[in-house]
Amino acid sequence: MSPAAVVAFVGLLVGILLVIVALIVWQEAKRRPSYEPLEYVVEDAVTHVYERLGESTPLTKADVRRILEWEVFYLQGLAQKDRRSPVETVAGGHEASVEFIADRIQVKHGVSYSHDDITEVLRLEADYLLAIGAVGDPVDLGEEE
Repeated sequence: MSPAAVVAFVGLLVGILLVIVALIVWQEAKRRPSYEPLEYVVEDAVTHVYERLGESTPLTKADVRRILEWEVFYLQGLAQKDRRSPVETVAGGHEASVEFIADRIQVKHGVSYSHDDITEVLRLEADYLLAIGAVGDPVDLGEEE
């Protein structure tokens, strides 16, 4: 066998090996689902909520943004340093969050919104969270085995 034939044969074997490796990598990549992190984008949430509010609502897009921003501020206050003792956070708002948001907006901005309007915005925000896949079924916090 001539040296040129040996080089060609080795090159052919390396090429076949690379094709096999590429096929294995491609198959593995197809099998694994890609992970896309969830993103809560305030402007997307504002648009989602505002488009679903009834026409009789007195709220503007700026009002919706203000309510959602204060809700994020409220939720940040619930964050824990120790995640071993979980706090139940209700998506869609509850009386304490509505009261906090109404109070903070009144104090900081001199504007008041009805509790019903705030509750509706928070309910529609929960709908947005469901739409982006950020909220799922409740987790059973029973005893660990």
